[in-house]
Amino acid sequence: MSALVLRCQSGQGRVVLQGLTTDSTLDQLQVIIETSTGITKHHQKIKTGFPPKPLSLDDTSATLTTLGLRTGDTLVVEKSENTAPPQIQQGVGGISKGIKRKVVPANNSCLFASVGHNLQGDSGESITKALRYLVGNLIISSPNDYPEAVLGKEPAEYAKWIQGAHVWGGGIEISVLAKHFNTEIHVVDTQTLRIDKFGQDLQADKKTYVIYDGIHYDPLYSESSAGPVCVFDKADQGIEDAAMVLAHNANKAHNYTDLANFTLKCGTCQTGLKGEGDARKHAKETGHTNFQEFS
Repeated sequence: MSALVLRCQSGQGRVVLQGLTTDSTLDQLQVIIETSTGITKHHQKIKTGFPPKPLSLDDTSATLTTLGLRTGDTLVVEKSENTAPPQIQQGVGGISKGIKRKVVPANNSCLFASVGHNLQGDSGESITKALRYLVGNLIISSPNDYPEAVLGKEPAEYAKWIQGAHVWGGGIEISVLAKHFNTEIHVVDTQTLRIDKFGQDLQADKKTYVIYDGIHYDPLYSESSAGPVCVFDKADQGIEDAAMVLAHNANKAHNYTDLANFTLKCGTCQTGLKGEGDARKHAKETGHTNFQEFS
């Protein structure tokens, strides 16, 4: 695997796309293009070569190498009139005020899968990698917004760290993603029965919900006559009430993890640990971050 340096020409001018490698996927490329140009993934028309010809966007999991891209290539990106994917219907009629939970894999990327499901219509491995790279790039490009005092690491180091598939996402990543997508992300906690609202300072008119049980995130959605609805009007109190009903039911069933007392095992050295505090201390002392819960 080696770095892949591409140039991007759009109506915003010419930029160099950072953070790509020969193993990067089309999905990751599109997210980075969105960050650099403001043209959202589902509205991109990408051309390459000379004379420029459209790049196939059908297989977003395809690597850039298999698509024939090489270091030094220039991409011409135009805005198309494509509509957003059906999973992200917004403001449509017939929404049920019941809300449902979609279970995503517990593979250390559940936060990114949940946000990907709700805001990109995809919760697969490709989108979780792309969102990790997006967060890292935004942190590097905005050091005043994300200084070492907030991150606990130097921004470039943190960016590299969060792009690792074994690292859990949390509040910092939610804040970055809320700002990027200009959508409030509301986290419903099944233990505390609290809703933490990220992105309230954005003055956005949209919100989306994920549910959190102490160690795992899942996306929440509602049903409508047009299909699943994942993004809601900010003023929709009914959907928030429905989310809290779901949280109360999960709490009564004890479907949460007590972070102060749950038991973990380090997947690297097999050391037994108790609670989030022990895990953080062990990670700081050893650099190990691959933990699994056990009873």
